[in-house]
Amino acid sequence: MILNKKIQIIYHSGMFGNLLRWLLDRFSPECRFKHLNDPWDNDHRVHGKWERNTQFIRGHQTDGRVDSPNLSADKIVINFPYDHLLFAERCGFYRNPGNETKAGRYKEIINRADVKLLDLFKIDKNKSYKAVAKELYKIQLHDHKNNVWWNNIIKFMSDSAHYQFTVDALWNKELFIQQLKNISDRFSLNLEIDETIIDNVVKKISETYPVKTKNRAKEVLESIQNKEFMECGELDIIEQAWIEVILEKQHNSVLFPYGCDWFENTDQINEFLDTYPSYLKHMNPRLPWYNGIKNPFYLTGKID
Repeated sequence: MILNKKIQIIYHSGMFGNLLRWLLDRFSPECRFKHLNDPWDNDHRVHGKWERNTQFIRGHQTDGRVDSPNLSADKIVINFPYDHLLFAERCGFYRNPGNETKAGRYKEIINRADVKLLDLFKIDKNKSYKAVAKELYKIQLHDHKNNVWWNNIIKFMSDSAHYQFTVDALWNKELFIQQLKNISDRFSLNLEIDETIIDNVVKKISETYPVKTKNRAKEVLESIQNKEFMECGELDIIEQAWIEVILEKQHNSVLFPYGCDWFENTDQINEFLDTYPSYLKHMNPRLPWYNGIKNPFYLTGKID
C-alpha cells in the first residue's frame, strides 16, 4: 500500500459517510482538530468546516459529480443488506441538504425524476407536491434497473476489493470500534480511538428519525400479510410507496389510489385488498410486463 494514499468513503446519500470521514480524521495521529469532540452541525449532519486531512475524501457512487468515485483512491464502502434499501433511501429523504422540510423532500424527488415522467403530470416543476413525489417514487420502486444510484451502490457493496463498513456499526458501539480498528489495521492508519466520542456518535445516530423507524414499514407489511392489527397512519410517503408496490405485485391487478390520503391501520388496508372490485382491476402501468405480456402503458422511471 502507498503511504498516505487517499482513502475515499463511498456511501448512499444520507448514510453518514461524512461522519465516518470525520472520525477517521479525528482519530488520526496527525489530526488538526483534536480540540473538537462533536462532529455535528446545526442541521445534525457533518458538513461543518474544519482543517481536514486531505487523505480522507468522501464520495457518492455515480460518475460526473465533484464527489464521484476517485479511481486512484482506496475505498471504504458503507454497506447495507439489499433489503435495507428502503432504510438507505429514507436516510437520504430526511438527511440530504435541502431536505430539512417536508416541502424540500418532495421537491428533491421531483427534481431528480425523468423529464418524460414529469410531463405526465400537469404541475409547476418548481413547486413541491407530496402526491406527485410519492407516485414518482412508486414508479422507481416497480422497476429497480432504471435507477443508476441503486445499481451503482450495489456494485460497490458487492466488490470485495473495497473495505465494507457495515451500517449496523453506526448504532452499536462495540461493533463501531471494531470496524474502526479493522480499518486502521488495513490501511495502516494508527488510529487513536476515543470511546467517549464513539459513545456520543452512536447515541446521536440511534436517535435520528430514520434509524428509530428503520423497521417500521417492514413490521406494517408483516402485520398486513399476517392479518394482524397495527397502527400505520404515521408512515411517510417512502414507506407508503414501498408497501403499496409490494402489495400491488402480490395482489393481481390491484392498484392503490393516487395520492397520500393513506390508511390509519392495517385492518383498513386488508379491507381494501379483500373487497377490491374486479371491474377496477387492469394492467398496472408501473409494470413493464403483465402475465408475460409486454405492457403498452408502461411508465419508465429512469434516475440518472
